[in-house]
Amino acid sequence: MTDPLTVYVGRFQPPHAGHLQTMQAAIDRRGRLLVLLGSANLARSARNPFTPRERAGMIRAALRESGVPPRRVTLRPLPDEFDATRWAAHVRHAAHAVAGNAPVVLTGFEKDASSSYLHWFPDWTLAPSPALRVGEGVLNATEVRAALFGQGEVPAHLPPAVAGFLTRFLGTRTFTRLRAEWAALEAERAAWDGTPRHERLDLHVTPELVWLARRPGPVGAGLWTLPATPLPPDRLPAGATVFSHPARSLGVPTTAHVVLTDSPPPGTRPVPLAHALARPRQFFEDHHVILRRMLEAGSGAPGAGDGRST
Repeated sequence: MTDPLTVYVGRFQPPHAGHLQTMQAAIDRRGRLLVLLGSANLARSARNPFTPRERAGMIRAALRESGVPPRRVTLRPLPDEFDATRWAAHVRHAAHAVAGNAPVVLTGFEKDASSSYLHWFPDWTLAPSPALRVGEGVLNATEVRAALFGQGEVPAHLPPAVAGFLTRFLGTRTFTRLRAEWAALEAERAAWDGTPRHERLDLHVTPELVWLARRPGPVGAGLWTLPATPLPPDRLPAGATVFSHPARSLGVPTTAHVVLTDSPPPGTRPVPLAHALARPRQFFEDHHVILRRMLEAGSGAPGAGDGRST
């Protein structure tokens, strides 16, 4: 019988000792490991500061330090869809492309609501991994990023290869930009009074072109964006397509109401549609996903348009 394939899904932003412990345990137990690098289609941000290639490089280097033969681990990018059904389909496709007819085992540790996906694959064997405790808490990448961007420090409990990468990262322009973004997002969250937030996104698209703006910063500086207008909760546009995934916004959770416009919105410029669709990591937040989903809905593709119409 073919050895089972263990699948480990995560963002690994950045990979830490807890992640490495889970990978080593999976390899020792099953022999073959597939690591899926989440959010692979999203632009760099304070939440997702490292590219799929950078994360894969850190993981491979950390595993080599631990004596794990590289051939026993496969790393693949996994896009965010901001939709559970679509995301799970990507996970299944990636797993079966590597496993073939072999059984699949899913590993990971349950820390909060973001770990609910561990129970979305009832036909797979679940092999939970214990979280790595540090003092009175559990090691997590959110706190690693807070130390990195808040204090400008590389924290403990990182594999040496990852610590070395982050030390070099502190001296880059990318770090300086993302640290400013992190500070702006922290200030936004601190000022939020809990009132639900809504925004209107205007989309003007033809078969050849889409009209986009550029983010001024500090959050998402320079990225393509659909022009956004804040909306009061009692003045939401009729006929809009709604995107409300709780993780779609980098800062305060915000529901997007996407409106198709007959003319280009002010402050936008035309971009070849094929060029834009081929570059998801140049878009702000989930705007590339929204563009793609709106185009699917317009084409009548099966399953298109998971955003709700109002």
